[in-house]
Amino acid sequence: MNAGKTKFITFNHNKCITIKTNSGTQIEEVPDFKYLGAWMKSSEKDVKIRKAAAWRACNGMAKIWKSSLSARFKQRLFTATVESVLLYGCEAWTVTSKLAKELDGCHTRLLRSMRNVHWKQHMTNKELYGDLPKLSDKIRERRTRFAGHCYRSKTEPVSQLVHWIPKHGKRKQGRPALTYVDILKQDTGLETTDMTTAMQDRKIWRAITVRGHHST
Repeated sequence: MNAGKTKFITFNHNKCITIKTNSGTQIEEVPDFKYLGAWMKSSEKDVKIRKAAAWRACNGMAKIWKSSLSARFKQRLFTATVESVLLYGCEAWTVTSKLAKELDGCHTRLLRSMRNVHWKQHMTNKELYGDLPKLSDKIRERRTRFAGHCYRSKTEPVSQLVHWIPKHGKRKQGRPALTYVDILKQDTGLETTDMTTAMQDRKIWRAITVRGHHST
């Protein structure tokens, strides 16, 4: 481990924490850091970055959107490129209702740009989306599917982290920030114990995962 390149953050801890290597080098504490393309502290920063990156990808393909290629091909290309950029890392996001609206709104505007639909044309979202699901539904489906896959990977440490709840410290006063477990409860309508049971059966969890996925 390179001590000079290693950072750490604390969670649910108010005391000053000091971590040193065996050689005595002190590891730097930071308020947030980026790991595998995602920021650790919250999902808001990730969402902001993903939205900007998706717009760059979409605008960079303007010639393709204005070309004579079929609408079906453009849609498939949009899903494989622009949408993939927007959804990178979404399986680990804790998306509040506010963030979900922001993401759905951004996705709608990106679709209008891809299909060259001006807002003055008054096309409804139903006409715009067709058989496409809302982005927030896609995120929910990916997140629950990913959580189930992680839980069933019993030989991996992540299996024990899916339902992890800290046993030390206290949540701050006021409305607490949503945890990953909180989001999974909202996604499935299940309590932690019931989720654990459902995740053990791939077919049952798959049925829960796709539930409501096609609502628009």
